[in-house]
Amino acid sequence: MTPSLLFCFHGGPLRPTAIAAVRSAIAHNPQATVRAWCDASALALYQPLLPSVRFEDLALHFEALGTTRVDIAARRMRALALFRHGGWYLDAFDTLTLRPLPAVERFTVGEECWDPRRRCAGVCASPPGDAFAAAWLEAMKAVPELVWDHWTDQTVCNRLIDSRRFAVEALPTGRLNWPSESGFTGELRLSEDQIAWLLENAWVLHYFGRGARGVPYKEMNATTLRRCRTLNGWLPRLILHHARALPRTA
Repeated sequence: MTPSLLFCFHGGPLRPTAIAAVRSAIAHNPQATVRAWCDASALALYQPLLPSVRFEDLALHFEALGTTRVDIAARRMRALALFRHGGWYLDAFDTLTLRPLPAVERFTVGEECWDPRRRCAGVCASPPGDAFAAAWLEAMKAVPELVWDHWTDQTVCNRLIDSRRFAVEALPTGRLNWPSESGFTGELRLSEDQIAWLLENAWVLHYFGRGARGVPYKEMNATTLRRCRTLNGWLPRLILHHARALPRTA
C-alpha cells in the first residue's frame, strides 16, 4: 500500500480532469495521505472541492526549489515531494488511477510507447529519502531558467536513469503511461479490446494531453466532456465519473 499520493500543479481555470485525477487516486488508495502543492490561485479553486487533500502553497518552497517561477517550481516540486514524503507522484491534469498503488523500494517510473529508452516522469514513485529523488531535484535546479521548457524535468530524469548511478525500477509500457503513439492516441472511441487491455494492465492511465478529435481532454470543461460522453467516449465517461458534482461553471 502506498503511503502518499502527491500532486503538483499551477494556474489556469478549474479542470475536471484534475478533480478526476485526485479523486480516482483516493478512491483506489483510501488509506494514503494525499498532498498537493500549487500556486495560491489554484489552491483557492481546488481546496474546497478536495477537502481531504493537504494543500500547500508552492511559494513556501521556492527557496528549496531554487526558483520563484511557479511553472518551474511545480515541476521541481515532484522530486522534492518524493524525497520528503515518498509514495506516488501523479500528474494532476491527465492521469486516472485504476487500482491500488504499491509501496516501492526504489525510484519507479514507467516506459512509454514500447521504448525502454523513454520513461515518462508524469507518474513516478519512490521511498522517502530516496537518493534518486534528491539527485533529480539537484539536477533540475542546475538547469538555467532561460533554457527550461515543458520537457526539462523529464529529460533530466532520463539522463539520471541512463547514468546508472542509481537503482531504478522501470515498469513496462502501459502500466503507468498511455501505451502507444499510434494505437491508443486518445481516440473518442477506443475499441473494446483496447479498453480491456488498459483495464487489465494499467495501474495509472496517463493519457498525457491527447484527446478526442485533437482537443486534449485536460483542456475540456465539463460541458465538452459530456458531449464526448454522449458520443460513447470511454475516457470522458471515466473522467466525468470521478469529477461529478462540480460547479456549473466548471
